[in-house]
Amino acid sequence: MSDTPVPPAEWFFQMRERINKNESSDFGGAFVIVPPEGAGEPLETLILDARPDPAQFWQMLLVKCQIMLGEIEAKSRANQAFGRR
Repeated sequence: MSDTPVPPAEWFFQMRERINKNESSDFGGAFVIVPPEGAGEPLETLILDARPDPAQFWQMLLVKCQIMLGEIEAKSRANQAFGRR
């Protein structure tokens, strides 16, 4: 695996390809979130579901965002703790 960062637009192109490859499947939703550099890894999800559930889609996105925010807050607390004397 390369350490070369993926250009932000590439995440969206890759999702487009995944959606196109699965166009015969039931589309249950998709999202791609690319944060600024140094702010965490991109989030991407493609849901294929015969019975799409809007609440499940939004709940999944919400939970993934909450996890990312929790990680950011934990790093911030750790950095503050090391900075204290």
